[in-house]
Amino acid sequence: MLKEDIPVVSLARNKNIHEAVISCLDNLNIPDMTGKNVLLKPNVGRDAEPRSGINTNPDVVSAVYTYIKERYNAKFFIGDSPIINTNSQTAFKNSGYSKLLGERELSFLDLDERPPTLKKIPKGKLLKEIKLSGYWNDIDYIISIPVLKMHMHTGASLSFKNLKGLIYRREKISLHHLQNSDLINQIKNTMENVKELDVAIADLAHIIKPNLVIIDASYVQEGMGPSSGNCVRMDTIIASTNFLAADIIALALTQPEWTLKEVPHLKLISESIQGMPKTQDDIKTIPQNIDQFLNPLEPPPTSITIKYKNVNLIDIDSCSACLSTVFNLLKNNKKFIDENFTPENPLNLAIGKGIKQSDLYSDTFLIGNCTSNLEENGTFIKGCTPVESTILKSIKDNLKK
Repeated sequence: MLKEDIPVVSLARNKNIHEAVISCLDNLNIPDMTGKNVLLKPNVGRDAEPRSGINTNPDVVSAVYTYIKERYNAKFFIGDSPIINTNSQTAFKNSGYSKLLGERELSFLDLDERPPTLKKIPKGKLLKEIKLSGYWNDIDYIISIPVLKMHMHTGASLSFKNLKGLIYRREKISLHHLQNSDLINQIKNTMENVKELDVAIADLAHIIKPNLVIIDASYVQEGMGPSSGNCVRMDTIIASTNFLAADIIALALTQPEWTLKEVPHLKLISESIQGMPKTQDDIKTIPQNIDQFLNPLEPPPTSITIKYKNVNLIDIDSCSACLSTVFNLLKNNKKFIDENFTPENPLNLAIGKGIKQSDLYSDTFLIGNCTSNLEENGTFIKGCTPVESTILKSIKDNLKK
């Protein structure tokens, strides 16, 4: 990489997160947004408590909006496409965005509201086309504002994976169902833990690139992210006009022993998109020494286990939405489960597209549409993903029988 092409990543730590955002952005050469339609794209994919490390901290997004509105005469929009069975505007309000959504010059977009835009991906290894938000052609400038999270299926969720929220509705789920064993076996020669999902996410980089990235590391998610891990306060902001550079530095701070191989979609992007950084050595940071920002996090587990003696979870190739729903079901209803199930008579749950009949116990709850082909072999609970209350009702109804 030529010296003049070295991307810059700016970092700041401050309990006053508004000041941290200003400090970061002041160090960047931000392209002029005047006259453009600018989308602020936080990660608000779930209905979650504010500042829990699950969704982007609204204080960070508010600071970003204030900063750019004062400097550029543009049209500003904010939006996301949440997981299935989640209302986008409700998720924003419950995550602490009500005041920001009340800003007169900031328009809220439900990115799933319009019919989709179909985009071809000629250079995609696995993904050849994708349905994006119907607002895609109206947006000139994308600001990705993700929350820093470990992720049980992709290693980490950072600024580029945040753009998965631009995919239209259930099309996001299709990325979990793609299969190409020949391609995966070929890539595994250099990247052992790669999956079809990683390749599909990386393919998106051929048509989607954020213009500015502000990674929210004020409250982050370690361990069982994206929604069932532990919340850790870091009071840190990481910003860049190069999304991959920002993601590389975010990993260097939180998983210093990792290389990009531990987050395969980022490794694939670094190899397939010309001019992208490949290591921390390809990046200029401000400040130069970032040791003060180091905050190692618990990585996502290498295998998913349930720590209940009276629960058996059969999980083969599930998506994070199903797995997170099951973990929250168990966490929120432990008393009920302990009162009704024992190690000798456990609660048996199955999720994932890879489940076969031979994997099942005689009395298993089959959760989600991916298990529908086995519905005659247990109690099938439809949905993608079925909500926690629906699963609990099915379990209780079964007990009454």
